[in-house]
Amino acid sequence: MCPKIHLPLFAAFMFTSAIALAKNPLTNEKISALLSSPSRPAEDIARDVPRQPEKILAFSGVGEGQHVLDFFAGDGWYSELFSKAVGEKGKVYVQNDEVIWRFAEKGLNKRTANNRLSNLVHFDNMPIVQMTIPNNSLDLVFTALNYHDLFFTHSQQNGKEVILRDDIVDYKAALKTIKDAMRDDGKFVIIDHAAHPGSGYEAANNLHRIDPAIVKFQMQEAGFKLIEEAFYLRNPHDELSKLVFDPSVRGKTDRFVYKFAKR
Repeated sequence: MCPKIHLPLFAAFMFTSAIALAKNPLTNEKISALLSSPSRPAEDIARDVPRQPEKILAFSGVGEGQHVLDFFAGDGWYSELFSKAVGEKGKVYVQNDEVIWRFAEKGLNKRTANNRLSNLVHFDNMPIVQMTIPNNSLDLVFTALNYHDLFFTHSQQNGKEVILRDDIVDYKAALKTIKDAMRDDGKFVIIDHAAHPGSGYEAANNLHRIDPAIVKFQMQEAGFKLIEEAFYLRNPHDELSKLVFDPSVRGKTDRFVYKFAKR
C-alpha cells in the first residue's frame, strides 16, 4: 500500500522549503560563475576591480528566488548581477526617479533591450513613494553610490547652475515606503562615497558624497539597525574633498558599506 500523505502538512513543508531555499545566499562558487558568465557586458567587467562585486554580492546575502529592490539603480550595473543571482524564480525591482533617470535612461534601456533581463520590474522616472511593491515581500534592498542623491538638488553643467529638484527628496517617506515593502528578516545594503564629517547635504551637490553619520542617523530614525559593516572599499588616502568624478579619485574614493535590518 502507498503511504498516506497529509496534504496540508505536505503543502506547508513545501512552502517552508521554498522559503528556506530563497534565504540561502549564493555560494562563492556560484558568485564566481555569475561574474565570469560570457553574457556579462565587457564594459561591466571592466569595473569589477574598483567595485569588487564578488565581495559585495556575498555581503548582501542575495540568493536564488529572492525579491530585491535596487533603488536609484542608475544604468543597472548591479541590477544585472541581482537578476542573474535570483534567477527565474526571483524578481528585481529597478527604480530611478526623475533626476537619476536623466542620466540612466540610455544605459538602462540598452541593458534591458529585447527583454534581456526578464525578471526585472521597472520603476522608471518614478519617485520611491510611488512604487507598487507588495508589503513584506522584499528580501533585500540595495543602493550603491546613490543614497546621496536623495539630497542632490542642483548641479553645475557647462559652467551654469542647473536646478534638478526644488528640494531634497522626502527621505523619511521614501524609507518608510521601502521598510513597509521589506520582510521582517529583510536586509538593506547601502554603499556610498564618504564625505567629511559635518559636511551636510551640500556634499551631495558639490562632490556627490555624503557624511556616513547622516546615513546611520536617518536609517536609525526610520526604524533600522546597523548589523554589519564592510571595509574593503575604504580608502584612507582619499582626502574626501574632491568630486568623485575627478580623475585622481574616480573609482578609488573612500566608500562605506553598511548592512541594516528592521528593528
